[in-house]
Amino acid sequence: MIFVLTTAPHRYTHETVEAEASVDVRVLGYPEVIQSKHMPTATYIFTDVDRLAPATLIHIAEIYRRLRDGGGKVLNDPARMLSRFGLLRALHRAGINDFDAYRVEDLEEPRRWPVFLRVEGDHMPPLSGLLHDWAELDAAINRSVADGSPRPALLIVEYSAEPAVPGLFRKLSAFRVGDRLLGYTCVHDDQWLVKYGKPAIATPELYEDEYRFVAECPFAETLMNVFDIAGVEYGRVDYGLVAGRPQIYEINSNPDLKLRPEPGPVARRNESNALFAANYLDALKAIDTPPNAEVLAQAADG
Repeated sequence: MIFVLTTAPHRYTHETVEAEASVDVRVLGYPEVIQSKHMPTATYIFTDVDRLAPATLIHIAEIYRRLRDGGGKVLNDPARMLSRFGLLRALHRAGINDFDAYRVEDLEEPRRWPVFLRVEGDHMPPLSGLLHDWAELDAAINRSVADGSPRPALLIVEYSAEPAVPGLFRKLSAFRVGDRLLGYTCVHDDQWLVKYGKPAIATPELYEDEYRFVAECPFAETLMNVFDIAGVEYGRVDYGLVAGRPQIYEINSNPDLKLRPEPGPVARRNESNALFAANYLDALKAIDTPPNAEVLAQAADG
């Protein structure tokens, strides 16, 4: 049995995994976990910690330790996982990322342009387009604060991307599930901000390349190092290639999984999706804990 623990509004991310008959996965919101007196012996995956308020995060980190010390298998220590800013700064200092990030509150001017503005702990698109100088950045910050984005949560991120082919950008991804690293399908778009992508927009060569990424998971050593730096044992890393080198954009510990999407018009993409699903389920089985009647130490106080 595997429990995926998440914030209550984001339980939907693993619905297709819960529906999979080959592995017993159940999603629990953190309010349920906090209120539980006892938890069954199982594998517990802590996700979404970047969305938790500090007081809740402390409580969840304590629950992680109770489950671990009671004999449970636990992934993603909430006390160790880096924030988006912390990860980007650490990867730049480690020489993995060429670009850097800054907190607006620090009043530190970027060392390279252009940049864009985004919110810490938010997985929505950035608040701005590309900004090319301090005047544009300052105006974007003032607009965002006026619209209700808290200044302490605002991040400045240096731009680092290049098209895979002329006019077409690509976001690459890989999953970590315990000790396994799995290549994932790509997202293609005709603009620099590649989030949801556009269907069937890539060339046949890029879809063939995508299958290779799923089958072989290139850059595995670098990507596993990134997960280790982030303190993440389960999640999805998103990255791009610039001059042939991975540039890491984020790690999402609670990615929205469409495990068996409806077949699309590109046959090779359908094969890539099927291959990832098989690899992912095998990886889940490797971290699964067989059900039994034992219960772990109390998850809640009292």
